[in-house]
Amino acid sequence: MSQTTQLVNSDKAIAQMPAQVIALDTRSGVRAQGNKRNLRILQLSDLLSRNLDIAQVIDVFMAEIAPDVKFCGYRFRCDDINTTIEHGVIEGFNANYRLKIQNRLLGELTLFKLSSFNSGELCELEDLLCSLIYPIKNALMYQIALKSAYRDPLTGLNNRLSMEKNLPREIDLAKRHSQSMALLVMDLDGFKEINDSYGHDVGDQVLREVAEVISQVVRNTDLVYRYGGDEFVGGLAQTDIHGAIDVSERIRHSIEKLDLSAFGLNGQIQVSIGITLVRNGDSFLSTFKRADKALYQAKLNGKNQIIIC
Repeated sequence: MSQTTQLVNSDKAIAQMPAQVIALDTRSGVRAQGNKRNLRILQLSDLLSRNLDIAQVIDVFMAEIAPDVKFCGYRFRCDDINTTIEHGVIEGFNANYRLKIQNRLLGELTLFKLSSFNSGELCELEDLLCSLIYPIKNALMYQIALKSAYRDPLTGLNNRLSMEKNLPREIDLAKRHSQSMALLVMDLDGFKEINDSYGHDVGDQVLREVAEVISQVVRNTDLVYRYGGDEFVGGLAQTDIHGAIDVSERIRHSIEKLDLSAFGLNGQIQVSIGITLVRNGDSFLSTFKRADKALYQAKLNGKNQIIIC
């Protein structure tokens, strides 16, 4: 099966016709025994296939080809998982390859060199790139599956599984470095009535709008999860109680201001929020229970408010 790569040798800085790189089928190893070049490609492909981390696959590949292809740096980009891997000096002349299989772009690999690449290096590189195609494809599929497992398909936020995997680590880091961290547990008020009166399609759209509001209010470094149903959780790193109150109030106010008339809803939607700070002896469970207790109290007190515990 052939993989199309686009090569640019910046010695002339002119794009050439796409080069063809053939990814050898590992099942043809017996027929390739007599061919030293094919055997090396298969051996390298086997080595790369032992890892499902794209960064490590690329790093091992570059280390293996270094004796034959001189370069000062490299960059690999993969839009499917929003990943860029860079190492060394990213300047000078470059050789650029777009790795594809079955018309699917797996990523783009660029090698940099302070002098131009010679034809021997480029031929060697193009041969060895055959070994990279299937390991990259397997690692990419694994990473996409992994991300899907931790993503809520309705809102696009991280889900409860992701929260239970990542928040305990963030809480431990905050304690270890003596940094303040706040935990918010948020629950929409009267959401069941929306589902009952307007249907689940409208309810789903409300959840998407609320998720978007929360994501816009918090920082990029903050963690937001859809815990389940109409309940959301936020982990605010390096945030004291005043910062947590400010963020919570902006979330509450922004949700209250949502215009949902386009979905046939009359009136406002509101949210109750429980806040707590991570304490020295806390685990994730004790922190969460305390914030959840504050949320419960906010509900008892009349809803649409923020309680600290």
